[in-house]
Amino acid sequence: MDREALLIAVRREGNALLAAAESDPTASIEHCPDWDIAAMVEHVAGVWTFMTAQLAAASPDSPTRPERDESPAAERLDRLVTALAETDPQTPCWNWCAEDGRRAGWIGRRMAHENAIHRWDVENAVGEAPPIDGDLARDGVDEILDVAWRYQMRGPVTDYPNSTLHLHCTDGEGEWLLSSEDDSFVVAREHAKGDVAARGTASELFLLVWGRRPAGIEVFGDEASLAAWLALTP
Repeated sequence: MDREALLIAVRREGNALLAAAESDPTASIEHCPDWDIAAMVEHVAGVWTFMTAQLAAASPDSPTRPERDESPAAERLDRLVTALAETDPQTPCWNWCAEDGRRAGWIGRRMAHENAIHRWDVENAVGEAPPIDGDLARDGVDEILDVAWRYQMRGPVTDYPNSTLHLHCTDGEGEWLLSSEDDSFVVAREHAKGDVAARGTASELFLLVWGRRPAGIEVFGDEASLAAWLALTP
């Protein structure tokens, strides 16, 4: 997805999350069982503040601790979107991935998908959550394979399953064959047979890889292999 589309998604998904949160702050989040909606809003608002501080610091070397911010979540979302819009995506900026990927554009993409998955969480907690936009969801599958399944806060991921997983999008382009070789993660964006396959819409695949398996997903093959791959999700 291009930068403008990601910026639109950051604001749209963030605003939808906050709007849904107003209906019942005490509702439980199904896939984050220790949190209610109020805790989810506190979490995402803290992430918005943290990422805004990284953009302002423009330092790729280490994370910048933000100043304490108790302003309303909507204001923190506005500041994040403004900072993203005003910062060249190639500006050096810290994140927990490899040093050659520490750029401001990484934050825009990460925040689009952070807001999307937690918007879905909050709307799911208070009713029936609409699906993730197809283009955003397809990029979201790519993003989790580029980021969370390769790098986590404690360092690079090295312990991958020995099996193969094929993800097949049913409502547009999108196929991924996942495997490992010498502790390295290999992603082939192609049609191929894996030890286990998961088929669904882009939104359903996005939810699946983020640990929110929807009823519409079709699985063929070894469920244990699928579980091993999904265990990479933080």
